Amino acid sequence: MSQLICITGMDGTGKSTLLKNLSSVYPSSYVANIWDIMEGGVQTVPFKSKKDIDAYLCELSPDSRLLFLTHALRFSLDRALSSKKEIVFLNSYYYKYFATELALGAGMELAETLLNSFPEPDQTFYLELSPEVVVSRKTVFSRYECGLSKTPGNLSFMEFQKLALAQWKNFDSTDFITLDAALSEDIIAQEVKKRLLYP
Repeated sequence: MSQLICITGMDGTGKSTLLKNLSSVYPSSYVANIWDIMEGGVQTVPFKSKKDIDAYLCELSPDSRLLFLTHALRFSLDRALSSKKEIVFLNSYYYKYFATELALGAGMELAETLLNSFPEPDQTFYLELSPEVVVSRKTVFSRYECGLSKTPGNLSFMEFQKLALAQWKNFDSTDFITLDAALSEDIIAQEVKKRLLYP
């Protein structure tokens, strides 16, 4: 069985950057991203870019959007597990997406049912950074990460991310390893390597 290592946190906290670093250090690893379905050999996927997906997400109702994201997330997980790699790094995993969707109005009962279909990671590293600091480093904002705002930007991002952060209380974070995402990329990567339960 692959070891499941989750790197999570809200938008703009440096998850993808950290995962690039980790995947280069651990050759027998696989990074699972929610939009792997666009690169998974499925010829009929109608989305050609993240911009297409962003536009589509903004058209859906809360529960239908949660179901759509869950199917994409499950595809990426199944594809990762079929790789038989020793480590599967989960980018964001369900935590970030479900917190976002609950903030956008998805039903808790549906969310809990869907959560039960996903395996728990062996370890979860949570990158913590305030929305105010994120906007000082981030230059491009999608409508989705700004609460579906028609005018995505610093203000709508900060306002919505605070709402989404409040939804993390719905997850059991007892065993999360919290890392200060304001630290340098190298320091954060070294901290993960030091604490990773992997030979």
